[in-house]
Amino acid sequence: MGERTLGHAVKGTRQPAVTRLLPDAGRPVAMAIAVVCGLVIVAQGVWIRHGMETGWLDTTVDAHLKAGLGAQHLLLHVLVWPGEPVPAAAITVALVLACAWRRRYRQAVLVAVSVPLANVLTELVLKPLIGGTSWGNPFPSGHVTNVAALVTIAIVLFAGTGTRARPLVFVALGFTALLITAADAAGVIGAGMHHFSDTVGGAAVGVGTVLVTALLLDRFSWMRSQRPR
Repeated sequence: MGERTLGHAVKGTRQPAVTRLLPDAGRPVAMAIAVVCGLVIVAQGVWIRHGMETGWLDTTVDAHLKAGLGAQHLLLHVLVWPGEPVPAAAITVALVLACAWRRRYRQAVLVAVSVPLANVLTELVLKPLIGGTSWGNPFPSGHVTNVAALVTIAIVLFAGTGTRARPLVFVALGFTALLITAADAAGVIGAGMHHFSDTVGGAAVGVGTVLVTALLLDRFSWMRSQRPR
């Protein structure tokens, strides 16, 4: 009887399981993607800072998109709109409130921190640091940064619902996120706001910032759970 009581007492003192933003199976993938995003930003930064402004890929992609979308003003407005500061901020606030309403406070913190942080990195750090080109400081694209961050947030929030989705579902979500980001990138290129390389950099900042923030929040929560109570 005493042993059984002691067993129940031991079980009662165990640390509660930590619900992570990123599932265990997805954490290595998130880390790998974050590293790739960082390498892309560094490589592009070095390339631009050394005076190699646009290459043949920029010239080719820019020309095709401007020729195909340049006269489609309404379509361009629709494509560019999600990355504008006001809509992006409104979506961010809505996601924070939705997470808080469902008492998913760690997810709310992730949204509230990562999306503004990605924008700050783009507008206040990378553009001034890598700028000085003949066309100004367009790298990376702020519009694409916002959209990429938001679609990545959506995938992370879905992954944190606890739903046992098949890997194919996450592949489909990732492909959808890629299409949405590519559509916004096509819009800013077609409107003459950015080069192709600027949109690649913006996507890397948006995706990388969200994933790194999620990984750090998970690490912080795990460390707190290990403290003796």
